[in-house]
Amino acid sequence: MDSELLAAQNTAECLSELGINLTLPEASALFTGKSAAAGQQIIRDTYGVDLPAAYFARFDLLLFQRFRQQLKPVPGIADVLAGLRLPSCVTSNSGKVRLALTLGLTGLAGHFGYRVFSAEDVSRGKPAPDLFFLAANRLGADVRRCLVIDDSVTGVTGAVAAGARAVGFTGAGHVEQDHAARLKDAGASCVVNSAQELAAFLHAETA
Repeated sequence: MDSELLAAQNTAECLSELGINLTLPEASALFTGKSAAAGQQIIRDTYGVDLPAAYFARFDLLLFQRFRQQLKPVPGIADVLAGLRLPSCVTSNSGKVRLALTLGLTGLAGHFGYRVFSAEDVSRGKPAPDLFFLAANRLGADVRRCLVIDDSVTGVTGAVAAGARAVGFTGAGHVEQDHAARLKDAGASCVVNSAQELAAFLHAETA
C-alpha cells in the first residue's frame, strides 16, 4: 500500500495546528515507518510537546478521510501477491484499525486474511524484532528462513535483528533519492525498485 506519503501529509497538517511546522519531506523523514508511540516520543524529544488526546482523534479522522479519497495500492503489487508460491503476511507499525481500512480500500485484505500483524500485537514495534518473531511463530515458520520485503529503514532493521533476510523496496510514493542506500545501510541484502522487479526477484528465489 502506498500510504506513507498520505500519512506524512496528514502529520504535517495536524502538527501545524500545534505550532510545529514541518515540510512534507521533513515529516516523511521523521515519521515514515514509525509506530504511533515512536512518533509521539519524537515530538516530545524534538519539540518538547506532549501531544494531547484530541490530536490523535483528529489525526485519525483526517487520515482516514485521505485514505478513502486517495489511497491506492502500489502499482502491480496485487499481481505480485497473486503469484506468490509461499505463505505471506503483513507486519506493520500501523494500528489494527488503520491496517484493516487500508487493506480493505486497496483490495488486498482477501490475500492476507488473518495473517496481518500490527505493532499493537507486541510490546515493541519495529525496529525491534518482535513483530517478525510473532509473525513467524504464528505461521509456523523459522524466522531465519523468512524473507521480509520492507520499504522502511525501521522495518529492514527489525527484520535483520530477527535473523530474517531483508529486501528493500523503493517503489512507493514516499521514497527519497537516497532511500535505496539507506535501506542497504540498514542491512537489506538487495533493493528492488518496483513491483515488477519484486516479482522477478521472487520468481528467481522460488524457482
